[in-house]
Amino acid sequence: MFLDRKSLWPHLRRWEEQAADHDGPFRLRFGTLFVADADTARRVLVDPAGAYLSQSGFFRLGQRTLPEAVRTEASRELRGVLARHDLPSSFDPASALGEAGDGRGRLRHQRWGVELVRRYFAPAIAHRRHAEINALVDAYVTSSVVPDDIVGHVLRRPHRTVPAVRAGLAEHLGRLPPPEGAAQDLVDLVLRLPGGLSRGDRAQVLQRLVLSTVGFTGVALEWVVLLGVRYGYGTPEVRRDDIHRLVREVLRLYPTAWRLLRVAAADHDLAGVRVHQGEHVLIGTHAMHRSPAVWDGPLDFRPSRWEQPTDDQRRSYLPFGKGAGMCPAGGFAVRALEHLGHVLLRGHSGHVLLRNRTPHVRTLLAPPAGWTRLTPTTPPEC
Repeated sequence: MFLDRKSLWPHLRRWEEQAADHDGPFRLRFGTLFVADADTARRVLVDPAGAYLSQSGFFRLGQRTLPEAVRTEASRELRGVLARHDLPSSFDPASALGEAGDGRGRLRHQRWGVELVRRYFAPAIAHRRHAEINALVDAYVTSSVVPDDIVGHVLRRPHRTVPAVRAGLAEHLGRLPPPEGAAQDLVDLVLRLPGGLSRGDRAQVLQRLVLSTVGFTGVALEWVVLLGVRYGYGTPEVRRDDIHRLVREVLRLYPTAWRLLRVAAADHDLAGVRVHQGEHVLIGTHAMHRSPAVWDGPLDFRPSRWEQPTDDQRRSYLPFGKGAGMCPAGGFAVRALEHLGHVLLRGHSGHVLLRNRTPHVRTLLAPPAGWTRLTPTTPPEC
């Protein structure tokens, strides 16, 4: 859908304006049904009537979603893997910033957040015993997640990185025995998946989990730091409660998962609109989060609105989706953003330079091109 365009941002803004003029679902000019209200979106995502095909962006092979029982168990194991690691205490922000920078102290947007979050989640992705797998994960992040899902170069410059990395991962996964006991990292998790999956299948699931864990969180971190610097949060006195509201407002105004897509399993009516089997229904998270019917000053960056959000605002806030297909690690992503945001903004003063003013939208909704410079400060004693 429009993926041959440099950026989808103008389309998102137009769809937001169209949604403000409609009381319910409406069709975009290419025929896809667009949903931008909380009640209809939740009906589609939770899907109590089974009107939509089972879907997951995290546990699938190509367009085929893994069986629900497998996804449920994998989601439980994923949360367990993340809970077993004390990621904040094992993370060295100074070293990570140095490696994510460009050698001149600048953190280039649409790249640095992903690289830093990759290091943050490294213990949970592939333990140090998986040296070759870690190298392949790094190659996947730098040569595919960034240029393909964030920048979108793949359509102009085809490459063979993804299948090459997948083949390498498959080879190394094939040498490892299934783990005994609980999974300790994502490598263990994919090795434990039931269902007679091939090594290539398990490698593909591992790639998708890396994209979901690192890509989405990394882009959101760039927004948190960029907007935190611009709105005065880069100070040693900033509190965790301040960062909590900052993160929530970032995910409202710039949800990296800017749309959720579902496919109708049968003909049915949705909020007065007839939906036919096989039809795509697009839930515009960005439009829901910017609806003037729900949010006062919807385009204003206002973290204070999260001090006392209304019931309508809570229902309309879906940065990680809802139902069986929602992000299984959403809670951990928020905690990572709050921890990293607090560490980086509390311990550094910042300066932001933007080459333009509009976000860049591909698979993910990323900050405008430019860079952020963070200079260490001395935080007060706790």
